Amino acid sequence: MPQKPLWQCPKCGAWFVSENLWHTCGTFSLEALFARSEPHVFQLFERYAEMVRACGPVIMVPQKTRVVFMVRVRFAGAVPRKAYLRCTFALPRPNPDPRFVKIETYNPRWHGHTLHARSQADLDDQVQAWLCESYAYFGQQKWMEQT
Repeated sequence: MPQKPLWQCPKCGAWFVSENLWHTCGTFSLEALFARSEPHVFQLFERYAEMVRACGPVIMVPQKTRVVFMVRVRFAGAVPRKAYLRCTFALPRPNPDPRFVKIETYNPRWHGHTLHARSQADLDDQVQAWLCESYAYFGQQKWMEQT
């Protein structure tokens, strides 16, 4: 079945899969978001964003405390801290890799994973593979084809 077009908030321009979803309207910048971080944290973010974009076309949305990436839905994000980048993305099952500092289960098929990137070495090929899985399964809503 074809997917319906995304709806765009007329006030802030944010995109959503359903019309009139609750959100905080606002226009935020990367500069303001990373203002309190050490310079290497923004470089980590640039690498992370490059990895997300390598999975396919995405919309990047800076928010007040984070940056999210979406295709049809938000599937990955990043939160700048002073000395590291908190990288988040969804996977369809909990992943026991010790790099994950937190895993939150939202439903049986949606598990939010968090890892901390402190250096470029933390953003390796395995992270790339996880991001692309998240992109396809959640961002493009491939999970819906399985129901």
